[in-house]
Amino acid sequence: MTGYQKNAPGRLASVILNGWPVFLAVLLVLVSGLLVGSMSAGRMDRAKAEDLSNYIRDFVQKVGEVNFDPARIAKSAMINNAITVAAMYILGLTVIGIPVTLAILFVRGFVIGFTVGFLTGDMSLGGVILTLSAVLPHNLLHLPAVCFGASASVMFSLLLLKRNFDTAVRIWPGLIRYTAVMGFVLAVTLGAGLVEGYITPAITRLAAGLIVSGQGLR
Repeated sequence: MTGYQKNAPGRLASVILNGWPVFLAVLLVLVSGLLVGSMSAGRMDRAKAEDLSNYIRDFVQKVGEVNFDPARIAKSAMINNAITVAAMYILGLTVIGIPVTLAILFVRGFVIGFTVGFLTGDMSLGGVILTLSAVLPHNLLHLPAVCFGASASVMFSLLLLKRNFDTAVRIWPGLIRYTAVMGFVLAVTLGAGLVEGYITPAITRLAAGLIVSGQGLR
């Protein structure tokens, strides 16, 4: 489970092989967040659901008139993503940070699950189109990166825990590899921020036009 320390250190295949239980646990946490979020969307208070539905429909109808600021959106997304990765990195340096790291991943899954669940449940095909255009593009990069980062954080915490029981366990090489992995995760999430700022809005605008012209608002 200490994928930083065993055979072929630094090789992705070795890390995945040695740390697969952690990867599986992280994936289960994410999936749990997605499922709970999706179910929560279907159990919203009727009045709140109606308000949210009206807001989304109004946005879809008027999105063509909205002047997006790609640079501002990208900057905000990149800052938020960087904060998330930095938090996971710092939490990985403490054993007690494991549940917090998993909680961050669960919340991320919950938000996405809720969004997708509400859109598809309220707008049917139009919701699927919005999901593919407004939710999917940047999350194709962001979610895998965050999952990998959470796994790395948990594995390094477990290495520190093992060090408490075995002073022969070397921390420094693992710390270097951990930092390198999280640096890669940061780079990918920053790329996701750029996608969210410069690509997602453009695709969403096109999708909204398709929904409106095709009477996809149901």
